[in-house]
Amino acid sequence: MIEMKKWLLFASAMCLVIVLAACGSNNTKNKVENTDTAPVTADGGAASSDIVITASNWKFDKKEYKIKAGETANLKLESVEGMHGIKISNTDYTIKSGGTTEVNIAEPGTYEMICSVPCGAGHVKMKTNLIVE
Repeated sequence: MIEMKKWLLFASAMCLVIVLAACGSNNTKNKVENTDTAPVTADGGAASSDIVITASNWKFDKKEYKIKAGETANLKLESVEGMHGIKISNTDYTIKSGGTTEVNIAEPGTYEMICSVPCGAGHVKMKTNLIVE
């Protein structure tokens, strides 16, 4: 019985280490600083626009991104620290780390984008907004 408890404690500790390692590294070499607070806006003149969303430990590089209603935009997610994904609220759109998703939202408004991959202690605060104008 004592051996079983020791094994369960060891397995639980290893699971915790794996979860924290997935997004909790503090590698300052690739650290992204939010030096530009202006929102990223897709180019309305193009048939398809590209927006790069950069994710690091428990934050996105911008507080908001803007696209035009009814126009297609390619949203690309780059993870520079940890593993991340994006789910756009009130839509079926998701973006995997390193992936690009074509997004076309007809209804103007603010759509919350959340990290869809559990990435450690700050995961629940990892949010940004997609403004559809």
